[in-house]
Amino acid sequence: MSHAKWEPPSLMVRADNSIMPALPAARIRATGCCIGRFRFHRSVGGCIQVLPTWVIANCTNPAAHRIAELLGGQVHPDDDAGNDPATRLVVTHCGTVDVLLEGPPAIQLQMVRRVDTTLLRFCDGRIQTTPRDTRPCQCPPALPERRQAAKAGHGCEPLVQVVFRLAELPALGRFELVSATWAFAEHATAIKAELRGHRRPIPARLGLDRALHTTANGTIFAYTRPTITILPDRL
Repeated sequence: MSHAKWEPPSLMVRADNSIMPALPAARIRATGCCIGRFRFHRSVGGCIQVLPTWVIANCTNPAAHRIAELLGGQVHPDDDAGNDPATRLVVTHCGTVDVLLEGPPAIQLQMVRRVDTTLLRFCDGRIQTTPRDTRPCQCPPALPERRQAAKAGHGCEPLVQVVFRLAELPALGRFELVSATWAFAEHATAIKAELRGHRRPIPARLGLDRALHTTANGTIFAYTRPTITILPDRL
């Protein structure tokens, strides 16, 4: 069974560390046939609006209307699609969606190092690639150590891609979810470990965890992050 894999990213934006999800997904394409990209925001009047339900971007018109029928919601032009007027955006009514994960390869983690929008290097945990050469990966082996290195200003940041099919309509094609948060990188790595040894499609549930956080100066803000739950008694 084939799986979508990443091409090396050519441009990075800042990671999501607040209620406004930065979108490396807007710059990263799977080399396989992903027909849509899950996220939880939309652009309204030039501002980012974070939603409690899934938004599916980068869809063709027929696929978008089929998704809207399945998950509820409305189809809109995709303002992030640039020069492709045929691309559609579906704002669904669902905060949770049942999906099929095709074994551990469905979840991929890369580490990237950048300054502003300039990519300095990326690695897959084994090989580090720069614009000039390749070398053995220099990232610490464990994610908590990698996070501390990044916090100190000399480490890489995570970039996670999850590829899946809709459980109710797997024949429609593959979709992807991309995140650049440490919390989701740790979460997705744990889910990948649960999938180890299983190559058949595993039912799972994509959800959105919404919580309130208080900063050191007392400011309260809402934070939304994606979650993956393996459905019980399926492994």
